[in-house]
Amino acid sequence: MRTKAGLLLIGLIVLGLWQASAAIAVGEPEFGCGHVHTGQAQRNPYGTGHGPPPIAIGDSTMLLPIPDLTRVGFDVNGLGCRGFKQAVWVARDMRNRGVLPKLILINSYGNGGVNDDLIKFALKVIGPKRTLVLVTAYDADTGHPPAPDTDVLVKAAKDHPDQIKLLDWVKFSLPHHRTDPAPGAWFLPDLFHPNFPGAHAYGRFLAQVVPGGLAAAEPESSGGGGGGVPWWPFAVGGVVLLGGLALFIRRSRVQSQS
Repeated sequence: MRTKAGLLLIGLIVLGLWQASAAIAVGEPEFGCGHVHTGQAQRNPYGTGHGPPPIAIGDSTMLLPIPDLTRVGFDVNGLGCRGFKQAVWVARDMRNRGVLPKLILINSYGNGGVNDDLIKFALKVIGPKRTLVLVTAYDADTGHPPAPDTDVLVKAAKDHPDQIKLLDWVKFSLPHHRTDPAPGAWFLPDLFHPNFPGAHAYGRFLAQVVPGGLAAAEPESSGGGGGGVPWWPFAVGGVVLLGGLALFIRRSRVQSQS
């Protein structure tokens, strides 16, 4: 009986550790290149009768933050390995269907770069009455800051101040550009994709261009916003381990009484 109880305890410990490690990845999307991930805005920051919510079009950087972006008022269309031209194609398709909103945010030049002609292409697609928001990125291959051609984005914002806004995610996130388990880490080991705390920060940062977005953003202290490994998976594992230990003690007492 004691041997069986011991084996059961070991099994529970293994199960608990597996659940704790697996729980960290719950909700984490595939970062591959073959599947488009979308999200619908939980609120329309423009209100009723003023067109669809703003659209955030991006590469795999945008996948984990989808819930944070929809919370503040973005529709989201993310695809791993997407380049800047492919992001503009998404906007063009929306324009052709009559659903392109007044604000288009693009974060997808970390894979393949961007140039002046692509900026002109984007402005031609969205037309003169819409706003284009560009977001700086890390190098998708190395994780180094910033990605090649970031200067093109900076120049575009200076050349078109009335139509292009630049959000410098690299500058904002650089103090947290490290990986778990380092305190305050906002990135996965590739130093390109945000982790869960980084995803929350990404959503809050992009919310500044959305009316009422900062108020709708998740508070910084919520969901492990301070960085590091989330605590709750280990709490789950701890509960399982304590349960297994209690069961083992109970069986041992029954065995000794018999």
